[in-house]
Amino acid sequence: MNWSLFLREFIIAAWQARFKIAVLFIFTVIASVCYFKYEKPKFKTSWVLLLPGTERASTINLDNLGEARSSGKNAYGSVSISPKNTYREIALSDAVIEQAASRFGVASDAFTKPRIKLIDQTPAMEFTLKGSSEEELRNRASLYNNTFQDILDRLRKNEIERNYKGVEGNLSEAKGRLRKAREAILEYQSNSNIVSDEQFQTWLNDSEELRTKQSDTEVRIASLEAKLQSKLNQLGLTPQQAEAFLLIQANPTTQSLMNILSEKLSTQASQQKIYGKQNPIRIQLDKEIAGIRSSLANNLISIPNLGSIKRPQLYGLLSKETGETLKFTNQDISELNGLRAEASKLIEQRGDYAARIREHATEAARLSDLNRNHQIAEAIFSSALAKLDTSRLDIYATYPLTQLLTQPGGTIKRDRLQAKLMIVALFMAFGFLALALIFNTLRSNHKVDDITVSLFNAPDQTPSIKSTTEVTQRGLNDQ
Repeated sequence: MNWSLFLREFIIAAWQARFKIAVLFIFTVIASVCYFKYEKPKFKTSWVLLLPGTERASTINLDNLGEARSSGKNAYGSVSISPKNTYREIALSDAVIEQAASRFGVASDAFTKPRIKLIDQTPAMEFTLKGSSEEELRNRASLYNNTFQDILDRLRKNEIERNYKGVEGNLSEAKGRLRKAREAILEYQSNSNIVSDEQFQTWLNDSEELRTKQSDTEVRIASLEAKLQSKLNQLGLTPQQAEAFLLIQANPTTQSLMNILSEKLSTQASQQKIYGKQNPIRIQLDKEIAGIRSSLANNLISIPNLGSIKRPQLYGLLSKETGETLKFTNQDISELNGLRAEASKLIEQRGDYAARIREHATEAARLSDLNRNHQIAEAIFSSALAKLDTSRLDIYATYPLTQLLTQPGGTIKRDRLQAKLMIVALFMAFGFLALALIFNTLRSNHKVDDITVSLFNAPDQTPSIKSTTEVTQRGLNDQ
């Protein structure tokens, strides 16, 4: 296709139809001005509704029961659910429209639905209503917003009541489980020697304490035995012999003889420097000392475990210096015997506790299971009870609280959208009609050219200048 030729012919056809196009343009302008001036006025109002975008939480502490937490998660935290879309569907639902129309006193079909725009990246919703008068539009906007809020409140209350009934049912079931768990514990305690976990735990603690005391006592015994054995080795005595010396120290006759012997020996030592061996005074003193020693030996031989000790050693052990050592040694022996008796008693008590623990371990385990079941039942009951108290608090969990950024009907503007669309439609119609005129003229020009070519190419007829002129003139008249 030769576009340059087509464009030239198109311009020629438009120039030929210029008067008709001018008339059509004038008519379009006049019609647009008249419609824009004499159209029935329409108005519109818009208001913005905000939804919260943060989380809310509330916590309730119940004494001896526990803690309950009620939280409303961020409504925009999910990519699949947005409260703005939910609210838009509710706002455009038949329930809201019908109730608003009923309050306004018109049929639901006559109550115009608002246009709702969701503003991206914000919690805002823009509502737009149109009407024929400012007062009527203001009343409709306020009435529609109140109806929408009433529907939301009704949905919230309905959800709260349903949740409350569900929580009440759970609370009754939890209370029944708690009662059964408590009755099972009471019945078991009445037929068992174990009445509490603390009782069995006390047994275990006492057994462990006895074990610790026994270990400490055994350490003290070992230490004291080593210390005592060292002293006895120095004295050359056995523990029984050391204990026998307590009888000597407690016998007044022996103590009196020991004191007299000590005095005589002191006198003998001083006289040996003055008198000779044959001096009668010294001889008499030696006889008295020998008699005292004989009497003392007879008393000592009658005491058990001392007969095997030689007399010089025995007399030496009866001195005051050695007596103090024997006294402390016998104290250690007594302490050692006491520790051994204590250790024996501790071993006996540990055995009793071990037997008691083994005998009642199964009962204690059973009671522990029952107490654990009771704790679980109590925790469930506490949670249900706390939820019962918090279920009525967070009324905006599913349907968030809304806030008005601008009041419905607060700003009313003239709505000229329809007039602008009508003007655009008129000028589009003008454009299509102008194209139709141009193409019709172009078609007529091509028709004349075809007739002319057919006349000049006929074999049996030679057209005259007059016939050709008539055909051309006829074609122009058709245009």
